[in-house]
Amino acid sequence: MLLDDGVTETDVVTVHEGIDVARVQAIAPASVQSAFDLLPGKVVGNIGALVPHKGQKYLIEAAPLVLQQAPDARFLVLGEGELRTALERRIAELGLREHVVLPGFRNDVLALLKAFDVFVMSSVTEGLGTSLLDAMASSRAIVATEAGGIPEVVVDGETGLLVPPRNHQARAAA
Repeated sequence: MLLDDGVTETDVVTVHEGIDVARVQAIAPASVQSAFDLLPGKVVGNIGALVPHKGQKYLIEAAPLVLQQAPDARFLVLGEGELRTALERRIAELGLREHVVLPGFRNDVLALLKAFDVFVMSSVTEGLGTSLLDAMASSRAIVATEAGGIPEVVVDGETGLLVPPRNHQARAAA
């Protein structure tokens, strides 16, 4: 677009999104088990608006497959949005009410994120998403989709695992 407007390639610089890593690292982790009355177990977490492009429905579809391998896993999906009712309905249909919690919008997201055992970036499309950067700064295990700018920061097999968008089987296997 810029080139079409006469701007030369040498005049263009890509500025990547960033976070204050020191601020993220200084935050103490919350106890998600006590905050949400969860049974003990590994916590798989997601942060994002409950909207179609964030792909939480694929995380929920992956949950039964994960639970076959890790029956004590708990899923915490932080955020609010238009898909809340549909996601709650699907959680009930799959019999996941004891395993999946949708607590809505939270002001203590970073403290909760630091209590996740695994952070899942389930987006179908995404520029990058600062929650992914926050999770990386918090040294969480990462499972993310190959959408948008995510592969620019997640090196598959090194800094996390990348899976195809819309593929709950691959997400569960990761």
